[in-house]
Amino acid sequence: MVYQILKEYGVKGGRMDQHFLTDAAVLDEIIDAAQLEPSDIVLEIGGGIGNLSERIAPRVSELIIIELDPQMVRILKSRLSVYENIKIISGNVMDVDLSELPFNKIVANLPYSISSDVTLKFLQRDFDRAVLMYQYEFARRLTAEPGGKEYGRLSVHVRYKTDASMILKVPKSAFEPAPKVDSAVISLIPRQVSYPVDDKSFFFEVTKALFSQRRKKIKNTLLGSSLNASMPNLKELLERLSGQPFAADGVSVPLLEKTAGDILSMRAEELSPADIARFSNLLYRQNGAIGPDSLFQDARYSKNPNEGTDSHES
Repeated sequence: MVYQILKEYGVKGGRMDQHFLTDAAVLDEIIDAAQLEPSDIVLEIGGGIGNLSERIAPRVSELIIIELDPQMVRILKSRLSVYENIKIISGNVMDVDLSELPFNKIVANLPYSISSDVTLKFLQRDFDRAVLMYQYEFARRLTAEPGGKEYGRLSVHVRYKTDASMILKVPKSAFEPAPKVDSAVISLIPRQVSYPVDDKSFFFEVTKALFSQRRKKIKNTLLGSSLNASMPNLKELLERLSGQPFAADGVSVPLLEKTAGDILSMRAEELSPADIARFSNLLYRQNGAIGPDSLFQDARYSKNPNEGTDSHES
């Protein structure tokens, strides 16, 4: 069926990051994983020729599709005209204000070139469930456990708000044209944060800094990161912090007897998201304890923990 559609509309794919999923079994598994309900409003990114869209629309209250390619927009409007519950937005998802769209679920075969940016953008919004197709190696980073080479900044950001799990691996042969790599379908289910974060913007900035130079120890990484430019007193803060106990409820068991100085001599991949949050809180509070003249130079940071935002940067 998909090949017939491509032939009918003269679509070759391969441009604008387009690889069309042709495996009906995989399409059905994506729909099953989304657990669609008649009351759902679903956001789809990159509708393509509508082979996923036509499975979503009959099952939900509304389907909102954001599609960049004008040719695909024309095809979607032609093929899906029988559905009155579909809204098609022509444009780049990175330019769309998602806060103005009332979706509660996200189901998409994402353009791989914007996987990181669009995922971090999704995480700024509340939603019930997301079922997303990623490049396989990228999917492994999303679901990585601490300690491995795939574990990094994105793993921490995703784990902060969601339970992430890999549903299935999808071979490159399931697409037309076939990409160079395999893919994977990931489920993201939001949950309550299980560890305290004093200031979310600062937590995300510290996470970004920690993984900016993975081979270095945390102290050297932070001093060589962009965080040092935002906090001119960072070296003094780390020295004051080094003698303090790190232990707190929720930190990893091996770290219970550690001091903050011990943490500074470790590498970022050895810390769980809860550990990173704990370290971020200690640094944030230490900065406040020195006095108002030492506050961050970057206006994005709020001294009031209640003013933290869900700002996730790429």
